[in-house]
Amino acid sequence: MNSSASQHISLILNFLNEQADYAVLRNYEDLPDSNKSRDIDIIITKQSLRKIKDSFLQMIEENGWKIVTYLNSDRLITYVLSVGGQDKVELVQWDFFINTSVWGIQLMSAEEFLQARQFNGTLYYVDIGCQFLDKYLYNRAVGSAYPEKYASTRAATEDTPMVKQKLKDIFGINSTQEGDSIKGSRLLWRSIKWNLKHRPAKTVADVARFIYTFTANYFTGTGFSIGFTGPDGSGKTTVIETMIDQLGPVFRKAHVYYHFRPTLFGNISDVAHSAGLKKEVDKNYDQPHRGGKTGKVSSLLRLLYYTTDYILGYFIKVKRTTRITRLAIFDRYYTDIICDSRRSRIYLSKKFLYTFGRLLIPKLDYNILLTASTDTIMSRKGELDKEGIETINAKIDFLASKKGFLKVTNDNKPEDAVRKILEHVFQRQHEKNRKRIG
Repeated sequence: MNSSASQHISLILNFLNEQADYAVLRNYEDLPDSNKSRDIDIIITKQSLRKIKDSFLQMIEENGWKIVTYLNSDRLITYVLSVGGQDKVELVQWDFFINTSVWGIQLMSAEEFLQARQFNGTLYYVDIGCQFLDKYLYNRAVGSAYPEKYASTRAATEDTPMVKQKLKDIFGINSTQEGDSIKGSRLLWRSIKWNLKHRPAKTVADVARFIYTFTANYFTGTGFSIGFTGPDGSGKTTVIETMIDQLGPVFRKAHVYYHFRPTLFGNISDVAHSAGLKKEVDKNYDQPHRGGKTGKVSSLLRLLYYTTDYILGYFIKVKRTTRITRLAIFDRYYTDIICDSRRSRIYLSKKFLYTFGRLLIPKLDYNILLTASTDTIMSRKGELDKEGIETINAKIDFLASKKGFLKVTNDNKPEDAVRKILEHVFQRQHEKNRKRIG
């Protein structure tokens, strides 16, 4: 792990040691020098989390870190933080849990975890029995099996008095073997009855908070979406791959990749063929500009078909990604229809398409217009001629003059373009998240 990240982790852990009732949930052994997981899971009391909030935010800003994503849910607060390095950005994800719960139903409180916390000279951590319970209670309540990779933890703790008592209290079972054989829905129902009996008012409040935060996070989004548009040869694929590599473990698995649209529906030619409206389908996708020019009626029908996919696909697929601190990446988006008529075979004026998109197409958080000089593009790919490249670049300049677009010229190393893109995205993410946090 790079020095900036390890120094940051050390700073935060020292701060928590002095100011908070907390413990690291798992993968703590090599902290702060090395972080083996994509995030750092902290169990912390609700009172401590409120107490440290302002100081925590002040510390990260004073040390040049930015808040890339922020999640405030019923059971945890997540901060994904970034800082610019000499060669690449560094990211650290902090997950502050106030309990282990499912849909607002508490399975184990922070206070229970912290009763048996231990100190290794650098940080507080939960004991192995609590590590097991955190995973086992949650996984069984949602109907999943306890992960096999933690089998050694299970074997070492499942028969201890503390674990057996907790399983009996919350699930009404005498052993993990019994718990393995019962449906998750039944175990969850038992935990609901336990909560209503022992903490009725707090349970109602917890469920209400779950519903509120789940709904709020869906509509506001805690992750973000980013789309790339540009002519073939501008280096979109390389830039996207380089960007994902620089985002490291935090986003390497926590992102979804789309090409052109959410693809809730199939290719328009395949749909027409299935409906009997078209006899043959041209599958020569290696030549995306092979189709002939279409008239206005055909172009408008294509536009309406794609618009339906953009609208429904956005709310059904994309929002599910950005709701929980994940990243949605589009290699081409609606903006490609504006810039590259030959590819989409939608030959309508750029001004009409831009206005149409503003009114009807769901907006991505960031729209990157990636291009390069005509000579550079022609040297990379021979698909477009000079006139075609200049036509697309003229439309890119048209969009670049509008609010919400960033034009990036990729004539040199892809790392240079990625650096400019991430600086732009992370700065605006930080500004947006600071307003949300208050």
